[in-house]
Amino acid sequence: MTLQQIYPKVLHADQEHSGLRTAVFTLLFVSLILAFFGLRALLSAGGLGWVADYAFALSCLGAFPVAVGVVWLAEQYMKRYWPSGRTVTLMSNGLSTQTEAGSTVTLTKAQGIVPMAWYFDLRGWQRGGRERRVPQNWLCLSVELKAGKDSIIIFTYLPESRAEGWLAKGNKPTFYQIHPQNVYDNSLRTRLAGPSRPEIPPDVITGKDGPYWLAERRRWLDGFELPPEEFETFMDHIRTTLKL
Repeated sequence: MTLQQIYPKVLHADQEHSGLRTAVFTLLFVSLILAFFGLRALLSAGGLGWVADYAFALSCLGAFPVAVGVVWLAEQYMKRYWPSGRTVTLMSNGLSTQTEAGSTVTLTKAQGIVPMAWYFDLRGWQRGGRERRVPQNWLCLSVELKAGKDSIIIFTYLPESRAEGWLAKGNKPTFYQIHPQNVYDNSLRTRLAGPSRPEIPPDVITGKDGPYWLAERRRWLDGFELPPEEFETFMDHIRTTLKL
């Protein structure tokens, strides 16, 4: 980093939490109704006969972009002022995490932190949940930091062009690529049943990718998602301050 970091620094994880998603869905529904009736009232009172004749159709067409715009602005505001309660705190000698329930994990340099990093492509397999809302040409980058029995997993989603810098050869920690297509069932039966996390086959667990897939399984349960900018702050921290 070009500027000396001020510690501790709190990063807010999982910005698209369940409460926010529920609020966004509700706001979209309300905004569609209000936009429709608002546009219809304006068009009907506009004084042009042909516009009034098509007020219903024009209101239907116009309500959606108006509502989406309002909801997008509201979502950006809510992400900023309505945190999930899950945080990653960077410290001069390590880092710690806290869940919404208040559980904490702290790792320090004195404990001998060991990093492991991996990434995967979002294309070619059945995605669900948060991953379905991310463009399929993006990548998921994850880092697990372990010290004894304690571990912390931080991850993000990035476009390929933005991820290239972290994946370049010679950078540490080195990101290892795993392939969800080798684990996820993409059969028609599974697609009709809806997306779900797979059982990792024993031959994958015992193979060379096994440690990364076990860490990926832990990410599903305990990972902390950071937005791209804050993930980059985290990466700078573990590379320059913690020297991992």
